[in-house]
Amino acid sequence: MKPIGEISKYLCYILRHHPDEIGAAHEVMDEHGWVSVDTLIDGVNRKGKYHITPQVLEMIVSTDGKGRYRFDETHSKIKCCQGHSIDWVIPEVEIKAPPEFLYHGTTAEAFEKIKAIGHISKMSRHAVHMQADPDKAKQSAQRWHRTPVILKISALQMYKDGYEFGVTENNVWCVESVPVEFVAECIYL
Repeated sequence: MKPIGEISKYLCYILRHHPDEIGAAHEVMDEHGWVSVDTLIDGVNRKGKYHITPQVLEMIVSTDGKGRYRFDETHSKIKCCQGHSIDWVIPEVEIKAPPEFLYHGTTAEAFEKIKAIGHISKMSRHAVHMQADPDKAKQSAQRWHRTPVILKISALQMYKDGYEFGVTENNVWCVESVPVEFVAECIYL
């Protein structure tokens, strides 16, 4: 069997970006990214790259350190909480005031681009993702295998200035964009 981490990354790829690869297009994935567990397992197994069972899927969801996945109450549907680039998926977020500071993990190279364009962009996703915990932002920054940095964002000031924030079920804070003037500090790791 393939390592669980490798399968988990593949499931993220499918559920966040390419459900069509396993036959989970718009007809079977709803507007919040929910898809039938049976459809996901059948599609992954049919694709042939990995073989998963309901037990493997349960293990992936329960041990994922970032809490990326959610089952519905009956465990018959699954979704990723945020990070989608699928145009019809609207992540479920609770709109509310953020803490004073949030943290965005990126790279030194990306920060230079951010300064040049004047804001942190959501890129192909639905929102810019931030964390209340700098250690979680550090995890995001380190995944790029380049010079990681954490940007400390004056989130509460942004909110007071009219920016709308939402938080996902796994505590990822989302906003449309972050103007560079709200970057309070760049922390090199």
